[in-house]
Amino acid sequence: MTPQAPGASDLLGPQDAGRGAAARQEQRAVVSANGDTTFVGRAAELERMDQCLRQAWCGKASSVLVQGPAGIGKTALVRHWLARLAPENHPVLRAACDTAEEDLAYGVIGQLTSRVPSVLLSRFPLLAGTTPTAEPFHVGAELLELIGELQSGGPVLIVVDDVQWADRPSAQALGFVLRRLEADAVLTVLIARSSTDPGRAGGLDLPHLIAGMPHSCDLTLTGLDTTDVAELAARVYGRSVATATVERLRDHTDGHALYLQTLLAEVPLERVSRQQTSLPVPTSLAQALRRQLDALPGPARGLVEGIAVLSGPAPLATAAQVASVPEPDSALEPLLANGMVRWWPSHPTTPVAIDHALQRDAILDAIAPRRLRELHAAAAALVDRPASWSHRVAATHGSDAQLARELEQAATDSHTGGEDDRAATLLLWASEVAATRAERERLLLIAAAHLLWAQQYTRVEPLLSRIEAAEPGPLRSLVLGGYATPRREPGAAALLTDALRASRSEADTAFVSAMAGTWLGINHILEGRGAHAEPLLREVLATDPLEPQLAPWALGTWGLARAYARGARAALAEYDTITRTAPTHSAAERAIQRGYRGMLHMWAGDLTDAQHELTAALDLARAEGCAVTAEFTYANLAASQYFLGDWDAAVINADLALAIADAEEKPWAFSYAYSVASWVPAGRGAWQRAHRLAQQSQQWTRVMPVYGAPHVALAEAVLAQARGDHPAVLTALRAVLDARPDSGPLAFQTWWRPLYVEALIGTGDLDAAGTALADLVALAGEAPSLRLSVAWLSGLLAQERGDTRRARDLFTEGLGRPAGVDDPPLHRAMLAHSHGRLLSGSGEHRPAAASFTEARELLSALGAEPFLTRFQDDFADRPPSPHPAARLPLAELTDRERDIAQLIGRGLTNREIAARLFVSSKTVEYHLSRIYQKFSLEGRRELRNLVQQHNSLSV
Repeated sequence: MTPQAPGASDLLGPQDAGRGAAARQEQRAVVSANGDTTFVGRAAELERMDQCLRQAWCGKASSVLVQGPAGIGKTALVRHWLARLAPENHPVLRAACDTAEEDLAYGVIGQLTSRVPSVLLSRFPLLAGTTPTAEPFHVGAELLELIGELQSGGPVLIVVDDVQWADRPSAQALGFVLRRLEADAVLTVLIARSSTDPGRAGGLDLPHLIAGMPHSCDLTLTGLDTTDVAELAARVYGRSVATATVERLRDHTDGHALYLQTLLAEVPLERVSRQQTSLPVPTSLAQALRRQLDALPGPARGLVEGIAVLSGPAPLATAAQVASVPEPDSALEPLLANGMVRWWPSHPTTPVAIDHALQRDAILDAIAPRRLRELHAAAAALVDRPASWSHRVAATHGSDAQLARELEQAATDSHTGGEDDRAATLLLWASEVAATRAERERLLLIAAAHLLWAQQYTRVEPLLSRIEAAEPGPLRSLVLGGYATPRREPGAAALLTDALRASRSEADTAFVSAMAGTWLGINHILEGRGAHAEPLLREVLATDPLEPQLAPWALGTWGLARAYARGARAALAEYDTITRTAPTHSAAERAIQRGYRGMLHMWAGDLTDAQHELTAALDLARAEGCAVTAEFTYANLAASQYFLGDWDAAVINADLALAIADAEEKPWAFSYAYSVASWVPAGRGAWQRAHRLAQQSQQWTRVMPVYGAPHVALAEAVLAQARGDHPAVLTALRAVLDARPDSGPLAFQTWWRPLYVEALIGTGDLDAAGTALADLVALAGEAPSLRLSVAWLSGLLAQERGDTRRARDLFTEGLGRPAGVDDPPLHRAMLAHSHGRLLSGSGEHRPAAASFTEARELLSALGAEPFLTRFQDDFADRPPSPHPAARLPLAELTDRERDIAQLIGRGLTNREIAARLFVSSKTVEYHLSRIYQKFSLEGRRELRNLVQQHNSLSV
């Protein structure tokens, strides 16, 4: 039974507030939950938001991106809109981002879920607990499930303020959610500054984040018009204001909402109305706020300084202690009166916060340096240990070697716990208080290395000038080379080589050597030099000590390089030897190992073992909250399922690979994932989709041309094979044949060699086909998945050479062998069809009919329409399938409906289907209703029976 979805009052009810990160997340969520009494105007924007909400009511997920300069009124607009909706009691998930928490992994997600009842939240372990090592799409998947639970009472609202400051994992998880919302009653509102890194959140492109949603709008706010200025002035002054005065205020402030409110609070109406009297200059918000501060009574000034130093929402009593204000209640009154501070008296801790980040910045700028250090020192003694570090650094005057050492140790602890973002922040602070230039540079460079390992390139960019100015050395070369590698910038390999050579001769630089060797190995692979990468990575594996966090990735990358240089079977044998003898330190390491082992099994032709290992890796990663490069793991799983004939599952997993790569912005995965995603559409004759996916693989290959070339070649070759265009197959595979063997051809040879031999035979180049077939036969000796293709292609070549007796023997022998777990159904269908044609040509129609029937049934089960069409003359005289389910028109379904129908056939529940497809339960329900309608079905049981009967044709 689905629990009753909590309404807004449930999600925002009082909870106990602590002093740690969870409490700060909860208090930030509270901040974004209150209305704004000074709001005016914005009627058009409110109507557009209402339109998006109406779309959500209709089960069409919508999103709104509200952008504009700081202080223009973005937050006020959304607060006012939410206040209008309060009687409707929508479930609302809120978060307010802050620069101080950009390094807090999943901090924004924690805010969004902080007010969800614990009974409901406990069902989602990655949301209920802090798991910084979890992959963003796994966290996003749980958030999708939670959102599905909350939709029963109406639309769910997700509101994220100052999203440009979202921590990267949260931004990626939220991006994944937005891309997977379909038939959901959900409205997402993102609020972002347009003056600083416009459109970015955690390094992600916000417009791109919502562009894929069919129901979205972008609201860019400008200044208030004269009508709105007149209304606001009348509210502040308690009476109407003359038109000339209104126009003067509008011109002076350009309608900037926060500046206008500050000016109205500061200047009496009489002065504003006198045209000959100038308004305060310069016309700067910071100056106006400074004058407001100067006019405050002493206790109020002290209290607002304490609140600003504490940064986020904080208990009133704590702010008073920081500022040594004995009577905080009376000191708070003038701050509330001038709109500088917000207060939540109904919350147990009665938190307070500066109303706007611009106000907080102005307050901090106005505090004398010595006074500011004193306030930070007081705050450090009152907050928890993680929050105290920033205050201790801010309280330091000059260098403090002891504090730098403590910060470095705390960074080490964070790194060990998988929080590289936080570790980098602590190291950067340590750099600020270190005693010597050498120490400052060392700590800076280690921080940058942590950020690069966490793929936080946007945080490294502002550090580049300091990094480049550092003294030359292995650590500097490592960071600059690591930054240049994913950007394919010239000189990356030279820098990493310098780091590697120099670190070998210096003490205490084992981690530099290991990281440089790993990145250099990756660089060699991307440039198509697997043979260069393999010995480098082997040397990394011999590093003593090798960091536990780096070890499984270095080993997996070595396995990849070994496969590129020597072939997948050789790599798999040695990889298994190493992993059996080396101790495994964690579940995360086991998951990574299984992911890489599954990849090698798949390339080596052990398709069933590959599917088992890859599935286990994904399950373990989700259960333990760890990373396994899921974008590649899902793509590899899809590839193994394509060959094993589970084409519907392959479509699902290829789609997930692309969704993860897109949401987490991993461009290196696209050429591979798009290629794999194109295979099933090609095999089913969905030409436009297959061609589009192959083109997208080609487009992303431009980023890494040598690395991506084999992927594009395979996409185009599979498409040409489905069309029966043998010359086009050869043209496509020319990129593989002409490439360096260690740039991919050796690793992927179980994929492309059968296509190559078939195309050579089809074009009549029988001598070349014989040579290529000999290579295939040699490879098949250690690749189980090639057994049927060797029988088929050997017989086909013999037939084309006129040796029909040998061809018949080869076909018969191949079909007569016991079925193998790694036999591709498409290859068996082609073998059976070729056998049938040979028998039919010899006048043996009865045995030919049996082979043709087997071929047709296999191709029908796959949905391989182009092959069925091409062979229709051979199949024309065969009797139709006795199964009524064979007439089930699955082609009438959309891709998502087909996925859901197939999973219904496998007996999954709606919730299990939602988890499998990474969509919400509401989306599953919506598509199921459409399937029932299309097929005139009464319910789930009828659909399951039809799908199971349809799928049984492959048996």
